[in-house]
Amino acid sequence: MSDPRLPLDGVVVLDLTRILAGPYSTQILGDMGATVWKVERPGSGDDTRAWGPHGKNGQTAYFLSVNRNKRSIAVDLKAADGKAVIRRLAAKADVVVENFPPGKLDALGLGFDVLRADNPRLVMTSITAFGQEGPLSGEPGYDLVAQGYGGIMALTGPVEGPPYRVGVPIVDLTTGMNAALGTLLALRAAERDGVGQRVDISLFNTHLSWLANVAGNALMSGEPSPRLGNAHPNVAPYEPVPSSDGWLLLAVGNDGQWERLLELPEFAALRPRTEWATNNARVLDRAAMIEALAPIFATRPRDEWIARLKAIRVPAGPIQRPDEALRCEQTEATDMVVAIDHPTVGTYETVATPYRLDRTTVTEYAPAPLLGADTDGVLAEALGMGADEIAALRDGGALGG
Repeated sequence: MSDPRLPLDGVVVLDLTRILAGPYSTQILGDMGATVWKVERPGSGDDTRAWGPHGKNGQTAYFLSVNRNKRSIAVDLKAADGKAVIRRLAAKADVVVENFPPGKLDALGLGFDVLRADNPRLVMTSITAFGQEGPLSGEPGYDLVAQGYGGIMALTGPVEGPPYRVGVPIVDLTTGMNAALGTLLALRAAERDGVGQRVDISLFNTHLSWLANVAGNALMSGEPSPRLGNAHPNVAPYEPVPSSDGWLLLAVGNDGQWERLLELPEFAALRPRTEWATNNARVLDRAAMIEALAPIFATRPRDEWIARLKAIRVPAGPIQRPDEALRCEQTEATDMVVAIDHPTVGTYETVATPYRLDRTTVTEYAPAPLLGADTDGVLAEALGMGADEIAALRDGGALGG
């Protein structure tokens, strides 16, 4: 039976982030029931409100994709009265999430030491490119630059040719996930100890953390990591192979799967090749092995191969475009694309949360907010401000909307 209360019901997040990593992290928290007050610049708001080309009625697809389940308040962080509003909101919040350059909030008088003075249990999660210290700590945070520094671009792309970035902003997105996780860890400690703390999450450290087996290989061998195109450094065959009508993915993860592959009649001629009996041997002789497999796979259509391989429990699949993945049967069966009603856009579709909890289930989503739409409501509810006080702040330039 579902519990109407989501896991983070009662948690209040003051969101001082913009663009992607930060908003993605706070969207995760909002999806799970946290109240998220998204602070935006009066007049322009989050940069991604203007990042097209896809949008409708003044709302961009980019902004809509990472800002649902939030309330937007337009506050000028440079105005003295605006800073006072932020300090008062932070005193009511459980969490502040920010992605300003190191030292910027301190310079504005809104650093962690200032905000926690009135709220000892406060958790502040800071998202930066390279963290709060080190020779690169002052560098701006861009996913492309982080992909270059962290190693993934040196691994991605054809064996010969230019490096490629990953086709989605993978460092931003995984950093957002780490920020959400780090926030929850600090919240648990604050709940236990009664004392908050600062959480330092960087694009660079996040990237290094998911180099995983590639990092292990490099650290143990002391050798440069090779670019292998679509091949795997530790498993073979584990890459696309051409069929008669397109590419299919072949993922032979162990020797038993290799043996079952060779049981298919088309591969009978390869059965005597005992030098490929073990995974490590196949990795070391990958090029010759793939050269032997390719003409066999070229004899039948992709979907026929996939069906036959799955029948013998050898992992295989197609290479779908994103639009195909979003409309495939698996996506539909798991309700991973949901429709949301927006006050100006109308109904738009977005990808649902991947976190599935069988008791505290997410059943609906609020749309990404209009710029400053919740300013008056949040200040009235959270701080007890009356209409005259809010109007005076707006007239003085501290508030927008």
